[in-house]
Amino acid sequence: MTKLRDIRSRVLPALASRRAWGSRSLTVIAVLACLMFPARQFLAQEAQQATAIRFNALDIFVDSGTRPLAAYQLTFTATTGDVKIVSIEGGEHPAFKEPPNYDPQAIQQERAILAAFNTAAAENLPKGRTRVATVHVRISGATTPVYAVKLEVAADHEGARLTGQTSVQEKVQHE
Repeated sequence: MTKLRDIRSRVLPALASRRAWGSRSLTVIAVLACLMFPARQFLAQEAQQATAIRFNALDIFVDSGTRPLAAYQLTFTATTGDVKIVSIEGGEHPAFKEPPNYDPQAIQQERAILAAFNTAAAENLPKGRTRVATVHVRISGATTPVYAVKLEVAADHEGARLTGQTSVQEKVQHE
């Protein structure tokens, strides 16, 4: 019986110190895990923002000055950023209300050639700055896209060439 007491007196304190060490280890691991969670969450948010997908609408304008705009052809491109054209709709003036002509396969790139014409009388055609189309795009990543519009050709109601100006403007998004 004394041998049993002797063994207990040596084994029980050793087990008690191991349990204490084990509980200390668990505490240290729990503290480290709590400290690492915000860092992992921050890194996950950064990765999500880098691959974020958003949509935007861009208004395309042609300014014909004082002459009526009867026809145009322009090239729209995204010069920077990961941009895909998803759709194109018509303009604001009744003469260009229908979507312009474009190649549906070509808009899968960052570039589209848009063209439209109207044979109405001069008084039924737009003059000055007119929205001729709206381009809807899908943007991936954190890079802010840059867009360019180049007027290839424009003509008035008599078929005379116009030296118009083009511009692109992001549509105001209301939430």
